[in-house]
Amino acid sequence: MNRNEDELQKELTSLKPSVSLDPQKKESMKTAIRKHAAQKRRRTTFKRSAIWLSTAAALLISGVVVMTIINNHQSVSPTEEHDTFEYSESTNEKAQKPAENTDDTAETLEDSQIPEELSVTEQGTETRNLMIEGMAEEVMVTNYTLEPYGIQYQIEEILGNYTVDDQVVRHYSDADNAWVTLEVMEDANLDNAVSNIQSEYSGDFNYTEDPADTSQDENPYQGIRQHFSDPPQGYYAYQIGENVLVIQYEYVIEAGDGMAPRLQALRESIDQ
Repeated sequence: MNRNEDELQKELTSLKPSVSLDPQKKESMKTAIRKHAAQKRRRTTFKRSAIWLSTAAALLISGVVVMTIINNHQSVSPTEEHDTFEYSESTNEKAQKPAENTDDTAETLEDSQIPEELSVTEQGTETRNLMIEGMAEEVMVTNYTLEPYGIQYQIEEILGNYTVDDQVVRHYSDADNAWVTLEVMEDANLDNAVSNIQSEYSGDFNYTEDPADTSQDENPYQGIRQHFSDPPQGYYAYQIGENVLVIQYEYVIEAGDGMAPRLQALRESIDQ
């Protein structure tokens, strides 16, 4: 170590740091420390405020998104209700269509209940012997078929004229002083049919025969007959299958000669 270095070391050793501070400087230092601490607190508060604000902003944005979703859902719901309503209306319309079909079915049933048009078909002529006023007499008869029922019968030539009107066949004489009608009551019961027929004979007659069964020797069908006078008239009703054949007759007394055997010949000719 040279001389200069020794001297420098001595000088440094002789220097003593001053540990005492000026009171004003102490106060100044305390103030500076307080200001620094206050600034630090403000910075901390600012940071906390920034964090709170960012959190609040995030919550606000989330709330806006949720409200938007809810509003969109509510705006779609009426459409869905409208679609449901339209579907319900469509379903109701479809449900009502069978009602139209039901009406068509009812009309079809009503049409099916309307009897088919009655008609008469001539099936040729033949001769037949009748006992008229106790004497055998050969007469001409015409064979007829009542359609669509296939009921066959014969009418003597004195009643050779006929018409078909309102589901009734009417055979009559040239002078129209004797006539016979035939009609068919469909899906009818014999007793009920007779009850309806009897209501047509409500007038006052000199003679009223009690209803009686027809003879099985004349034809194979169960029947009821009844005669009234004056003028002579009456009916025969036969149960033929599910239908009832109704024969009604009337004639004036002057034309009565031979009517009984002619009516008997008619009853005997009935067949199906």
